[in-house]
Amino acid sequence: MQINEFIDETADLEKYYDKELDEFQRKIWFDELKEISLPRYRQIIREILRTSKFMPKLSDVLETSRNMAYKTENTIQESVECLKCNSTGIIVYTKVFEGIPYQFAARCTCKNGDRYKYDGKKVHEHKSSYYIPSIEEVGIGE
Repeated sequence: MQINEFIDETADLEKYYDKELDEFQRKIWFDELKEISLPRYRQIIREILRTSKFMPKLSDVLETSRNMAYKTENTIQESVECLKCNSTGIIVYTKVFEGIPYQFAARCTCKNGDRYKYDGKKVHEHKSSYYIPSIEEVGIGE
């Protein structure tokens, strides 16, 4: 999440509860919440608006995030035509290690591949080293 997105979304909380964060609080909040995706932050804000009587503290926002289930978008992204991945967004390739072939998958650089962008190091909770590389990263792109 970018700082301008954070400020815009947090402004909804501030307006609703008629209480503004000062510059110091806003900086601390952003430092703690910047790894949360914008859609996830919006879900958290909506949940707080539904359940909280008072302007939340940072700890309340983090607790809401921990306790709230992850919701996925119900919208289906439109596919674009791509000859590299046959419009699937994923390209399966084979690498041979010590004479044994292994299959891997990488996401295409087209818009269809954007559906598979994932980096476990950027997840706010339950960080992991897992991610889906692009075909450029693995050296099979153009």
